[in-house]
Amino acid sequence: MIAVIADDLTGAAELGGVGLRHGMMTEVRRGVPPAFDGGLLVVATDTRSGPVAAAVAEMRTITAGVLGLGPEWVYKKTDSVLRGHVVAELRVQMEVLGFRRVLLVPANPILGRTIVNGHYFLNGVPVNESSFATDPDFPVVSSDVREMLGDASVVVCRSGEELPATGIVVGEVGSVDDLAAWARAVGPGMLLAGASGFFDALVSLRRSPVLYVSGTTYWANEQGSLDVERAVEMLRGGKAVIAGRKEELAEAVEMILSRISVGELVIEGGSTAYAILKRLGIERLIPQMEFAPGVVRMRAAGFYVTVKPGSYPWPEGLTY
Repeated sequence: MIAVIADDLTGAAELGGVGLRHGMMTEVRRGVPPAFDGGLLVVATDTRSGPVAAAVAEMRTITAGVLGLGPEWVYKKTDSVLRGHVVAELRVQMEVLGFRRVLLVPANPILGRTIVNGHYFLNGVPVNESSFATDPDFPVVSSDVREMLGDASVVVCRSGEELPATGIVVGEVGSVDDLAAWARAVGPGMLLAGASGFFDALVSLRRSPVLYVSGTTYWANEQGSLDVERAVEMLRGGKAVIAGRKEELAEAVEMILSRISVGELVIEGGSTAYAILKRLGIERLIPQMEFAPGVVRMRAAGFYVTVKPGSYPWPEGLTY
């Protein structure tokens, strides 16, 4: 499970959308639930609109609650142009989570927002010369990132540079390639923070594996086998295909899922899908998305199940 803590509701919804785009079982909550069995939990707060003391207190409580759920990793969604109590909230989160440093990547070049040579630009113009200069709550009066954050101890680095071992590090981003480079640079003991572009790059790098299952002759001959060990190894790389008769497939899927977690099962053939769900003890499916008529992604217990009739073509957006 991945947990996101956002400092406002629109940011929470935006990252929930990123989760859906990547096929993750996603929920946006206004508060920390007692338990969570999905793929992405986004907790929406409203700390940006309140005083700093209240923001810090709420962030301490929310972060401790999220930590109690045992997430694989935590992401702090900040405002992309660094409005709000960014540094104060990150510091209390570092304390609660036991981290010594933060990698903060707020810029998103897809939206024209870049950080170059320590300065923030919006469509090539210094951000303090944009409409953000007249923001009623947090007017942006400088394009210097350290001044925007109000903390001279913040370190601004280019991708590929050696990062300091402690403190808050802001990653410069001039292109989409820089977002991917920062995602690859993530190390242990590091709180990850920023806007939607960085989160999307992180999820793209770490997305849950997908297991494709079919009993058709074509797949059996060309795409997959019932080699469980090989399937588990392939899933560690992101996806695997198995094929065979439905009874054998049901047993194989059960064995595979006992060895490795997946984000989604994509099953071709209604009879095959039924046999697998029966073997796994899955009784309840909640439709989430229609790829095409008859090809539907459904929420199951901790992952998605997508089914496709054997005679239907594979729709765009669902490939193996």
